[in-house]
Amino acid sequence: MTANIKKIGFLLIDGFTMMAFSNVIEPLRMANYVSSQPVYSWIISGFAGHQTSASNGVQVTHTAEIKHLFDCELVFICGGYEAENLMTEALKGIVERLAVRDIALGGLCTGAIALANAGLLANQSASLHWENVTLAQEQFGNVKFLNHIFTIGDRLYTCSGGVCALDMTLHIIKQHFGREIVEKIQDMFVITTIREPASIQHLPKPKTLSHSYAHVIDAITLMKTNIEEPLTLADIAKYVGISERQLQRQFAKQLGVSPQQYYLNLRLEHAKNLLKHTTMPVTTISMATGFFNLASFSRAFQQQFNMSASDFRKTL
Repeated sequence: MTANIKKIGFLLIDGFTMMAFSNVIEPLRMANYVSSQPVYSWIISGFAGHQTSASNGVQVTHTAEIKHLFDCELVFICGGYEAENLMTEALKGIVERLAVRDIALGGLCTGAIALANAGLLANQSASLHWENVTLAQEQFGNVKFLNHIFTIGDRLYTCSGGVCALDMTLHIIKQHFGREIVEKIQDMFVITTIREPASIQHLPKPKTLSHSYAHVIDAITLMKTNIEEPLTLADIAKYVGISERQLQRQFAKQLGVSPQQYYLNLRLEHAKNLLKHTTMPVTTISMATGFFNLASFSRAFQQQFNMSASDFRKTL
């Protein structure tokens, strides 16, 4: 197994988020521990001097120069709340050169902005921290920024940051080395559930809610409590006190999706959790998530996750 050691690179951007960084590097460390031999190695690099400062002020020492990132299989761009730091020409040049070398690339927190700025996300989907989605969508109109916690594409990994980076990293480790090693990591880290990529980012309530934001929050709360017997759009709009057309516009503005699609995503994610954590038959799960018949559930599940519900259960 040691012949298959995967070398991971971290390019720290000034003001990067320590939590997201830790939630990637720690599972890699634990993968080595539970395997009783190294399956991952990693290097840490940055631009200025020998250290990069995280958003919490902690200085992280570089272990290698940037040129050594080109020896890695996967390089994570570790961003933070200062999104403008992801738009520099120096960073763009490095990301472009890494891509030419066919090195897989990941963006943590705001790291997806660096990938978008280098043109790597054109006509693709990506995950980004909710705080930066609106501005990023304006800057990169050819990228579909999702409200999912992370997105795995073809040699591209984007994550909204924070604890979501742990979920994404465990999925990556499973891709590399299989389910057994991930289950051992779960045991060591006391992790009961690993979230799926399409899990929705938490949508926080600001101190002062605009009417449109409050309507969206109320609608989502209603959806979450009516999974088994879904409400119509007219019912939801009436409950929150606006017209259907207004609700459509507000969801598009705040989340970038229609209320119908958001509701469907919630129901399918619930179905996925039932498949993973219960032995309920697929037919029962389809009814428990508001589908009138198995055929409609199967079709929706296949379209959303590119596999059947039965095949998904077999992967667990």
